[in-house]
Amino acid sequence: MEEQVLYRKWRPKSLTSILGQKEVVQILSNSIISDRLSHSFVFSGPSGTGKTSTARVFAKSINCSTAIEKNLSIDDCTCNSCNDINNYSSQSIIELDAASSIRQVEDLTEVMLDKINFLPGANNYKVYILDEVHMLSRHSFNALLKTLEEPPKHLIIILVTTDPEKIPQTIMSRCQILEFKSIDDQEIINKLIKIANSENKLLTNENAKIIASHSEGSLRNAENLLEKCIIRLKQENLDKESIETVLGIVNSEVPISIIENILNKNLDISFKLLNDQFEKHSNFGSITNSFREVCRNLLHYKYKLSSDSNIERLGQKISVDQIKIISNIVNELKPSSFTNPKLNLEIMILNIFDKIHIENSNFITTENKISESYDKKTITNKSTIQKPEESIPPIQKSSTDTSNDDNILLKNFIEQFADLDWSWKVKAINNYNINENTLNLLFTHQSQINYINQEVSNPINLKRFTEAIKNTWNKDLQFNFTLNLDINLLPNQIQNNNNENTETNNLRKTNSNEIFYKEASKYGSFNKLKEIKNES
Repeated sequence: MEEQVLYRKWRPKSLTSILGQKEVVQILSNSIISDRLSHSFVFSGPSGTGKTSTARVFAKSINCSTAIEKNLSIDDCTCNSCNDINNYSSQSIIELDAASSIRQVEDLTEVMLDKINFLPGANNYKVYILDEVHMLSRHSFNALLKTLEEPPKHLIIILVTTDPEKIPQTIMSRCQILEFKSIDDQEIINKLIKIANSENKLLTNENAKIIASHSEGSLRNAENLLEKCIIRLKQENLDKESIETVLGIVNSEVPISIIENILNKNLDISFKLLNDQFEKHSNFGSITNSFREVCRNLLHYKYKLSSDSNIERLGQKISVDQIKIISNIVNELKPSSFTNPKLNLEIMILNIFDKIHIENSNFITTENKISESYDKKTITNKSTIQKPEESIPPIQKSSTDTSNDDNILLKNFIEQFADLDWSWKVKAINNYNINENTLNLLFTHQSQINYINQEVSNPINLKRFTEAIKNTWNKDLQFNFTLNLDINLLPNQIQNNNNENTETNNLRKTNSNEIFYKEASKYGSFNKLKEIKNES
């Protein structure tokens, strides 16, 4: 007899053998025992979780004459109905693939609708299983609707899908909906070990965990990965290194080492570790998934959700913000658009390196400036306290010093938006002041305020804006956009009030065209100013 692939060889033969779908099995078992069968079902859930297999063993159970007597444990039943179903020769179970065999209404009518009234012969029920039913056309669904509304007593229809949202509500409302979930890793591990033992292979719990973690909750995927290892490896013992080599799986130590070297500014070592993985034929998906898994484990370590000795060393060095930076950059990669995955992964590492160290430098620079400003104030106060008897006024910072500190902080604030396409709108800020807990950002024209308001109305941009404020001034501040003409000037500007008032009067006398051209010149060439011109 020809050897079957593992996922067919180990396909469940009764409802009691279904793995990881306890709720679904309980509902179907109770409906059989209590004889309250629905005429139509929708089985939805991820690929490889047992939807079609469950449909087959359900059809087998309702047609088996000894099912209830054996409490639905009919794996070894030898009745005619069960034998035909096990051999895929039963005329009472018809499996149809909606993605290939039913492309239009005529196909559905020919293979199903014209035959549903035929009796199932010696069996109790005729069961139609429509796989990937969401691929049916709208007209095919309409043709199916009539059958669902008035089905023959001997007919049961099971619609199987991985995308239930594409099924019309008129169909869903006439079916009993059962949702399948991804199978737990531990259940997959136990199953893999059992299969390996039956194939005379030694698979430890740790090595089975490697396969299960890369199956994405799909038992069929896990069985196919195990079969690949069994065929490729001739030795009896399926060891860790052999499994990782055959499946192109990246050891978790690799992304940990790459991230550690990025934090230590050893970019050359990070590139070498990445190139080593390509020499071992690791694929793009395995490498990016290993980074995602490390980020997840780091977050769990940071918030004490789990303890992992492999991740502890890195977890003590890295911050949550840096973990978020790495995760965001990795998730932005789209392998389907890459012609050179190695180059794009190298660019990914460069982006992580730049983001982490630029963020750190910005924070340190801002912190140093605030510290220097505080030290200057402390020195001034000490000088005043040491000579109380002299009638010399207290030493104060000159307007030039104040202006320099303010300019540095404002410059640091603006530089945090340099990588955004709307950074030019932030550069229009010409000054600021802080009144209690409110940061007033000053502009010279209303059009500038309108444009930056458009950007911060976006929640993502708003979050970036408030984080930049906190990084620059080291505290949470509310912010306000206002015209420089309508707010009190900073201390270093008070001495120039007369000149400012003169400019204000002149500005108010100019017409709107002169204002536009005066403001437009600040943003560079006019081919980038169509938005501003239209708004004016």
